Amino acid sequence: MKRLLCLMLSLSCSAMVFLCGCGSSESKNESAETSAASSAAKSTVKPQSGESRDSSDTKGSEAQPTKDKSENTLQKENFSTENGYIVYTENGQRASISGIDISSYCGEIDWNRVKSAGIDFVMVRLGGRGYGDEGSLYSDNKAADYISGAQAVGIKTGGYFFSQAVTEDEAREEAQYCQQILGGLKLDFPLAYDWEIIKDDAARTDSLTAAQATSCALAFCAKAKELGYTPLLYASDEEFSKKYDMNRLSDCDIWYCEYADTPNFHYRFSMWQYSKTAAVDGIEGNVDLDVCFTSIADY
Repeated sequence: MKRLLCLMLSLSCSAMVFLCGCGSSESKNESAETSAASSAAKSTVKPQSGESRDSSDTKGSEAQPTKDKSENTLQKENFSTENGYIVYTENGQRASISGIDISSYCGEIDWNRVKSAGIDFVMVRLGGRGYGDEGSLYSDNKAADYISGAQAVGIKTGGYFFSQAVTEDEAREEAQYCQQILGGLKLDFPLAYDWEIIKDDAARTDSLTAAQATSCALAFCAKAKELGYTPLLYASDEEFSKKYDMNRLSDCDIWYCEYADTPNFHYRFSMWQYSKTAAVDGIEGNVDLDVCFTSIADY
């Protein structure tokens, strides 16, 4: 009898050990599956486009948009200065043309002298939008005369509009307004959207997010193209890094602003504004200098 009891107790203990072992294994597997599912869920969360581009935006600030726009391939050693202008060469051949951008502040201009000074193209301010609450549109009263005068001597001519748009409708309105200012005048070079951060003053655009600013730029460029112009996006590194989502602007041509001997910008651009204190014969006072890279520009 004692032997039978001992045998029964032994078999009972073995069964308990076996059952405890199965329960432990299932618990670990369940925990691992839960952890894997949690990790997979986290990996599918995507940042909202543009949020992280605005330095005043805290929402989504850790998620940078993917930089898929083609990179700048200009070689610093290919830049040099000739007759006071920056030029760019490729394989020993000149691959740039020299230009200026102007507004009515430049006063009366002798275009023959400007042409003789080596200027190949000019970007003319057509007008702008005030940065006050009302955001009124205005035209540059010298625009038509400048364009006609430059074209008469064979200088290629484009235009730009100083924007303070806060909606896509306003941006489209600005492109349409440029067409009204130009009337029957044709542009050889692009129509540029010049939206800038206003410094040292309050502006209607201060609270615009990167997503909103990018949408406005895209709306202007699309409308300009619809109207028959070649769109161009002008900005400095500050606007591109703080107020634009470059991922969404991958199809936009860029006119980059940086006052330096060579440009330092990650993305590809076809035009570069490199000085605002230059002297050009035929124009009184300081003038902005630009260079257009002919191997990149398709206009």
